[in-house]
Amino acid sequence: MRENVRLVIEKFEMLLRGDSVVVGLSGGADSVALACVLRELGAKVFAAHVNHNLRGVDSDADEAFVKGLCRKLGVDLKVFSVDVKKYAEEKKIGIEEAARIIRYEFLELARAEFGAEKIAVGHNSDDNAETVLMNLCRGSGLRGLGGIAPVNGAVIRPLIETSRNEIEEYLRNKKIEFIMDESNKSNDFTRNRVR
Repeated sequence: MRENVRLVIEKFEMLLRGDSVVVGLSGGADSVALACVLRELGAKVFAAHVNHNLRGVDSDADEAFVKGLCRKLGVDLKVFSVDVKKYAEEKKIGIEEAARIIRYEFLELARAEFGAEKIAVGHNSDDNAETVLMNLCRGSGLRGLGGIAPVNGAVIRPLIETSRNEIEEYLRNKKIEFIMDESNKSNDFTRNRVR
């Protein structure tokens, strides 16, 4: 996996020599693998975690896990806590959209605070396929059928050509723990229904 990620970074010119990067670290397999492999490749890594406060004590447990992981990795962490449900109600938007908007706002804030050049998020090839299907179902044009952009401004997606199975195998082989978000099994969210 490491070599695949290195090639993707080069192919899309995601990181230049000396760039530092803030990893959006949820504690799930994708973000944990992303932080670890970027460190292995020699990148200067920071982390940001957004506690959406949607799952009570489980959200707090995720935050505690991420704090512990960052201590182990020697990675500086910025944690943000927000009431996503309240934000969604105020803006009259869905929970998924509200969480995404808030997450990227906070990742950009963390990037500024750390003085990092890039933000890395853990979208993988499975996510990309799901996005194409969702866009197709919504009647998207050609742009939507292109899926998730590997680079979008300061946001990079080094795992975009790596499958979820490869990510989990990497973590198993390295004996790296990660957390499973039980909400990923709920059919209340569009992406989960597509999966």
